[in-house]
Amino acid sequence: MLSLLAERTSQLLQSSPRTPKYLCLRDAIIELIVEGVLAEGARLPTEQELAQALPVSLGTVQKALRVLVDSGELHRRRRLGTFVSTGDHRREITTPAFHFVRPDGTRVRMVFIRLKKRERVQRPGQWRDVLGDCDSGYVHLVRQDRIDGTFDCHTEIHLRFDIAASLMDVAAEALEHDSILPLLETSGRIALSQAENRLRMVRLPKAIAHSILADADAPSPWGIRLETLYRREDGTPVAWQVMHIPVNAYSLSLNTLLR
Repeated sequence: MLSLLAERTSQLLQSSPRTPKYLCLRDAIIELIVEGVLAEGARLPTEQELAQALPVSLGTVQKALRVLVDSGELHRRRRLGTFVSTGDHRREITTPAFHFVRPDGTRVRMVFIRLKKRERVQRPGQWRDVLGDCDSGYVHLVRQDRIDGTFDCHTEIHLRFDIAASLMDVAAEALEHDSILPLLETSGRIALSQAENRLRMVRLPKAIAHSILADADAPSPWGIRLETLYRREDGTPVAWQVMHIPVNAYSLSLNTLLR
């Protein structure tokens, strides 16, 4: 395992030379967990053993492991070591309309999602203006998305209940390891054709700023509000996503299909 981890880490370091080394090591470990090379419950070598075998320092190893423990990929047992946690470890979340890009120009692969709320809403709101009337109501999801393990975004998604009712019964873990719309597409519920993105600079709402920023006491920090409206081929709106993004060094790439 150590030789494969060293090889995978070296590949990521070479392909992303300006990316912090601990992120490359983190990604390499997650890849091996997802591939089954590191099985659930497996004990990792000690930090010193990892540092001796890998092309990174002991400090980098410690930082990568700490990040993986914080995200739930690994857990520590006192005096026994560090182990692979149980559960779904897929973190390569795909979005059909946009993606984040690191400062070195490489595409962000890992997104750590935490589902904070899931509910069915039938009260009026802006979602009805955007998605149209729906007698059965709407599915409302609130997430905290940690992008590349470096900064948090606040994401709210509204979907028509007559299309997305199945999401109310999906395990929360599934909603934290897959994009919502691909989940619906693979279940045969919808076939998406269009995504309209709208960006504007805003003062982050106080509640959102407190949830995603470590220092939210500063008055009304600036950020980006990204609205994405997903439609079927006939133009019928299906889902409306609003993401609040704090100021950061990453870029946002919007995918555009020219016809």
